[in-house]
Amino acid sequence: MGLTSGTFALLLCAVAVAAVAAAVLLWSKVRGPRAIRTAARVGMIVLCQLTAILVVMVTVNDQNGFYASWADLLGQANAGGGRTVSAQAPPPPAVPDYRVTFTAYTQGFRKATVHGWHSGTKGDVIVWLPPQYAKKEYAHTRFPVIEVLHGIPGTPHSFLRGMRLGQIMQDQITQGRAEPAILVLPTITPDRVNTGCADVPGKSRVATWLTDDVVRTVTTNFRTLPAPRGWAVMGISTGGYCAARLALEHPGTFTAAAALAPDNPADGVRSPLWLARNTRPRVQLLVESSLQDPESPPGFADRISAAVRPPATVTVLRMTRGGHNWKTWGRMFPDAFTWLSGRIEAPRAVPLAPSAAP
Repeated sequence: MGLTSGTFALLLCAVAVAAVAAAVLLWSKVRGPRAIRTAARVGMIVLCQLTAILVVMVTVNDQNGFYASWADLLGQANAGGGRTVSAQAPPPPAVPDYRVTFTAYTQGFRKATVHGWHSGTKGDVIVWLPPQYAKKEYAHTRFPVIEVLHGIPGTPHSFLRGMRLGQIMQDQITQGRAEPAILVLPTITPDRVNTGCADVPGKSRVATWLTDDVVRTVTTNFRTLPAPRGWAVMGISTGGYCAARLALEHPGTFTAAAALAPDNPADGVRSPLWLARNTRPRVQLLVESSLQDPESPPGFADRISAAVRPPATVTVLRMTRGGHNWKTWGRMFPDAFTWLSGRIEAPRAVPLAPSAAP
């Protein structure tokens, strides 16, 4: 039974109601010495409180998408591996093979567990293809790519629970507000540690994972435009911080980035703010925030905008309402998709080799 399934939520509600009903019915019927009666009644109260708390926690999680599964909650999702070679596991190939099978997942997305041969880790990568990708007239067309990064806590699966991301993108394409693009949702914690999407010796090489292994996997398995003009990165909360950092530090991979309600850009070594002040990448940044979001106030965007140096540019968008939650981020994505679409290369037909991605 899934953590976010409706059946689990209904079961918890039933248990909570049953606990209260049992307490009411049994309260006056408890027998025995005074100490036993007191302990039994305290136990009834505690049981009622615990079940009520669980109902509230599950409801809040369902609405905000903090944890997408039991494995995510228990810290077992996107487990890394690959740094050490056991006696049973074969060593990495001399020439890394990034061919993987993306299987049908949900809401039109596909999913695969990807080995990061260069980062030494592995994790889930979820992909959404625009409807045009499968049409005959687009058989020789390569598409731009947008990496979409989740927050912490969270996983790539959180986007499918917190919002219908593919539908948002499809609506923008249908309305002529965005070009067809491939959405790629990788984990930003392949080794279950938050490095701010940086390579941290002894912990995790997340930057290499996102800018090398994920990119190679997607370009190997799908018809994509080359980086950097055909690639952008965006994210929410910690993922927004990561999007700004990766674009500023890896302009050879991403030509544009959208940071939606990002974490404090001054945090961490080689932070987005430090990179904005000390580097001059040819990238375009969008920073979007809400005036009512205390965790990502508009001042974060102002600091990045003041620090960035040409040829890099920053566009700032502000919403008047909304906190640090999925509902607010869902309202940010349409404009962010449109903004990014105008700054990356549009789909174009190119000759494909016989061995090219399907």
